[in-house]
Amino acid sequence: MEKYKNYTPEDFLADDYFIQWLNDPTEEHEKFWKSFIEEFPERKVNVEQAKFIVSMFQHEHEKLSLDETYDIWNGVLRSAKRPKVRKLVRMLRYAAVLLLMFASGALAFYLYENSRELHYDLTELNESGSNEAKIILSDGSEVSLEQKESAITYGSTGSQLIVNNDTINQNQLEGREYMNKVIIPYGKKSMITLSDGTKVWLNAGSQLVYPSVFLRKKREVMLIGEAYFDVAKNKEKPFIVRTSDMNVQVLGTRFDVSAYPEDDFVAAILEEGSVGLEIKGNGVIQKDQQILLVPNQKLTLNRESRETTLRVVDVSMYTSWKEGVLKSESEDLNRLIKMIERYYNIHISLKDPLVGAYKISGKLDLEKSPEEVLNIIKLTVPIDWAKKSNGDFIVMKK
Repeated sequence: MEKYKNYTPEDFLADDYFIQWLNDPTEEHEKFWKSFIEEFPERKVNVEQAKFIVSMFQHEHEKLSLDETYDIWNGVLRSAKRPKVRKLVRMLRYAAVLLLMFASGALAFYLYENSRELHYDLTELNESGSNEAKIILSDGSEVSLEQKESAITYGSTGSQLIVNNDTINQNQLEGREYMNKVIIPYGKKSMITLSDGTKVWLNAGSQLVYPSVFLRKKREVMLIGEAYFDVAKNKEKPFIVRTSDMNVQVLGTRFDVSAYPEDDFVAAILEEGSVGLEIKGNGVIQKDQQILLVPNQKLTLNRESRETTLRVVDVSMYTSWKEGVLKSESEDLNRLIKMIERYYNIHISLKDPLVGAYKISGKLDLEKSPEEVLNIIKLTVPIDWAKKSNGDFIVMKK
């Protein structure tokens, strides 16, 4: 166990015993890795990153063999010798946790699909992080999204897209899917119309990877953060949203998915139609779960315990952010503040942690300034706030 205490994600991916745990786990594996994380909690992030990479190697219910997993991962390392992807592999070693998890998953997804003679040209990722709103096209070029709320529309062939009022052409070979990526940092939003007519509202602090045109039997996208989907109906091609913990499959419907890496939960809320959820398990002890949602249901997955909660909700409470409105019903102030921080790209600290347990109900107009929003909150619960010289806010008990 000691030998793993300084392992990086790449070290775990090169270890026989670790890969065996993920591909063909036994009770011995489960006990060992559970004990390891308890003894070295600082390694948990690296373990989760490596697990996420391997999870993206998997396709449907198939499991890759140990040799196949190594072949794919070694392909990543070998490709570092080529200038176009050297920057990507450096990023895998040194980038922040959020970007690392996303890029690794996307890369593994690309390599595995390519190994099955499917063609994805993965975007070369930027080492600078995700503080700038932009689209990264399949050739590595970037389009800056300067407006607070950007609009991106793809043509039916995927070769042309309109970003706000600008038209951009992508050079594409016929019969191939080319991956694009949108990065929306805190403080901004975006609405994307995909080539099939599906509309995606991407919330602050979110990223979406998708093909410029859907050519395969399934329409698949990858999400980190939160997005609302209005999926164009196509009975022949299911639409799948992949996250690190849960996959959502639909034919045509409207729903919201929240999967921020910093949150301890993942949630799916269905407005119309029906969706099938695949909750990723954890080996022998926790198997994958298949759950069907009906309209006005919200499923919440606790990332730590893997427990799910299913309940009937007012969907507008969870989708009103698209219109710049934040609705809440007995919501913890802690959770509300986190959403406000993302929307305005600000930092709010609580002087007294107990204040975060106050329950808030009502509606906040996010078109107002953060100061005005905090003033409205303090009319509801006994708090006050102050703004520091560095622009941060502090909330205290009145």
